[in-house]
Amino acid sequence: MDWDDRVSCPGPDGFSSEVNGEDKMTDLALVGSSKSSKGPWRSARKVRSVAIFGSTEVDFRQAQLPEGVTEVALFSLFGANDLIVRSDMPVTITGLSLLGSRTERRSPAKQMPPPTAKSLRVSSTSIIGRLSVKDLP
Repeated sequence: MDWDDRVSCPGPDGFSSEVNGEDKMTDLALVGSSKSSKGPWRSARKVRSVAIFGSTEVDFRQAQLPEGVTEVALFSLFGANDLIVRSDMPVTITGLSLLGSRTERRSPAKQMPPPTAKSLRVSSTSIIGRLSVKDLP
């Protein structure tokens, strides 16, 4: 089984696709490189981002999220993962930072989102790395 049989990446149109019936989208940055996902794109139910001696930026402001909770798994080793979200998007963050940092810079919510709102559940592991979650208009 090669890499394309296990995960799917955004196609030429910038939207994620399915491989072997799995609905996953992966951003990968290795050895000093960087990867950025911006603009309109269709998010899968599970998003994974890995930064090893590099950085990833995943911008969810224009993402088309599936109904319910979208799970975002982040890993950084001497790297950085940056998430940009809308100010009205509910985000739950859990994880471990070992000699790393985890920051959340968000504007106060104007009102509580409904329980059925689309949301992100972020699980992060940073080893001498960084996770940053911020909202922008």
